[in-house]
Amino acid sequence: MAQGDDTKVSCKYCKVTFRAHYGDSLRHAATEKHKKNAAPFSNGRTLFQTGIIKRHIDPSVKIAEARIAAHIACHSSIRTVDHLGELVSAISTKELAIHRTKCTAIINYVLGPSMLKDLCDDIGDNTYSLIIDESTDISTEKQLCIVVRYPSIKKKKVVTSFLGLLNLSSGTAEVMTQELVKFLEHMKLDSRKCVGLATDGCNAMSGKHNSVISRFREINPNVIHIKCICHSLKLCASYAMRALPNHLEFMVAETYRHFSHSTQRQQKYKELYTTINVGEEPLKIMQLADTRWMSIAPCVTRILEQYDELKLHFQLVQGDDKSYTSEVLHNMYAHPVNKAYLSFLQPLVSEVNRVNKLFQGDKCNITKLLSNLMSLYQSMLQRIMMPRTFPTWDSLMAYEVADDHNLMPLAAVDMGVQFNLEVSRSGLQADAVNSIKSHCRDFMLTLVREIRGRIPANIQLLHSMTKLSPDIVLGLRKPRLSELSFLQMYDGDLGKLEQQWLNLGTCEWDHKSSDDISEFWMEVYSHEDAAGEQDFKEVGQLALSVLALPVSNAAVERAFSQMNLIKSKIRNKLQQKSVENIMHVRAFMARHGICCNDFVPNESMLKLFCQDMYAAGNSESVVDI
Repeated sequence: MAQGDDTKVSCKYCKVTFRAHYGDSLRHAATEKHKKNAAPFSNGRTLFQTGIIKRHIDPSVKIAEARIAAHIACHSSIRTVDHLGELVSAISTKELAIHRTKCTAIINYVLGPSMLKDLCDDIGDNTYSLIIDESTDISTEKQLCIVVRYPSIKKKKVVTSFLGLLNLSSGTAEVMTQELVKFLEHMKLDSRKCVGLATDGCNAMSGKHNSVISRFREINPNVIHIKCICHSLKLCASYAMRALPNHLEFMVAETYRHFSHSTQRQQKYKELYTTINVGEEPLKIMQLADTRWMSIAPCVTRILEQYDELKLHFQLVQGDDKSYTSEVLHNMYAHPVNKAYLSFLQPLVSEVNRVNKLFQGDKCNITKLLSNLMSLYQSMLQRIMMPRTFPTWDSLMAYEVADDHNLMPLAAVDMGVQFNLEVSRSGLQADAVNSIKSHCRDFMLTLVREIRGRIPANIQLLHSMTKLSPDIVLGLRKPRLSELSFLQMYDGDLGKLEQQWLNLGTCEWDHKSSDDISEFWMEVYSHEDAAGEQDFKEVGQLALSVLALPVSNAAVERAFSQMNLIKSKIRNKLQQKSVENIMHVRAFMARHGICCNDFVPNESMLKLFCQDMYAAGNSESVVDI
């Protein structure tokens, strides 16, 4: 040990001190300076002494330390392991010695790489889809997040999981594509097996001529590009909001800001609300945020639920508050026009938000997504357009919404029962009511036209997925194989595929009534004939490839949320490798439906848990992917 400091050791040959960590000792022993200084005293034995004595480690200790590291990766900061390790050691019979350096090494070079290998092995030679997005973390480093969606034969379901986090030198399409392809090669995933690539609608990702998708198609011409429907619906609503007066968004945003940083204002409003509504407390006003899809929907709902109380509050505080914004908000809440606008807006944006949330789920029934989206679109048409019947979704999408001759007169437009009741109570003049209705009709018209223009490609994809429903493939309405739009994804024996498609109705299936149709197609894929051979393998594999196509970017947005929770303002110096491997640990737990208390390291992980993990920082990985 170094004199006067038991946290450091000294080298008697080099006359230098460094941390009393095993990894630091090994790195110093490998330096040219140490080798040169120690050479004259060498007699074939290792003369470098650091006070560290090699001893046999009980495998149960390794398991315990690996489980502690997994717990830290799932729930806590690495810094806390200094105390947690000593606490567990004190209350147990095991001699644990895990601190920040060892915990980081276990996460980065044992757990993370092993769990990534588990994911890559599960994908194997199957087809898969990628969901990618670019963002900037708290330290202003550009990151490309990659999420994979694939049919897992082992787990018998379609799995969506975090795959990787790449540093980008710039956000250009060329750099992103190069890094993506290089990453797939390192993971030993065939780029030509990628059947779907989901991105947002920005030009660098989805432009026609110089984008990630155009460059990726030079490698894989058959990849299907999916634009995020959640992004599209959010943009549709944003453009439609421009048809309404600008002060509505100001009113919603400033109501939140009025209370957000003032405990005194919150307390005053709470006392007022409790006085009016005996025994009840006010619900918190929500923030209007650009980074959350359709955040305006819950914000407007929350304001309408306590509109009268907010109106009275701003009336009482406008003189005492000495705030111009409070006076402006008082005038807005006092004017019945604004409540009429919000009463019209609330049910519409709530319905758009409901459909948006359906597309964000990983376990939603894909065959029902199309009907929900079409119901939203058709309900908007019926409010403002001349009455029509739409026997099929094709006829619905073919309706010409850009033709003003198809618009109903303003007096016939359906503004909603909530709006009509509010207008009848407000006592507004006819001219004011007509002005409000004109803006509201423009909102619905813009929303309909934006939806019609932004999602036709995704509609085709969703429509093809509906044809994989067990009710259709086993029923009388089963289409011919040549009518399936996703047939281009198959490059095998078409004759064999067609025969399997026709034979589907000749067998009894256990999961034909399941809400998750991937369970049905997993059963089809695994079905064996009398000789023990998979007699529906090709048609099952094609169907599972289609079902693995993502319909939104919600998974990658959730991964970014995880990244921002891990690398926060306080932990802004956390290395990218540590962030990525912590996310691998969390993704592994999610895939297997367990948490740290159920996790037990396997043999391959324990094999990597050795002194080499400290020196692994000089190489890319200790696991051969």
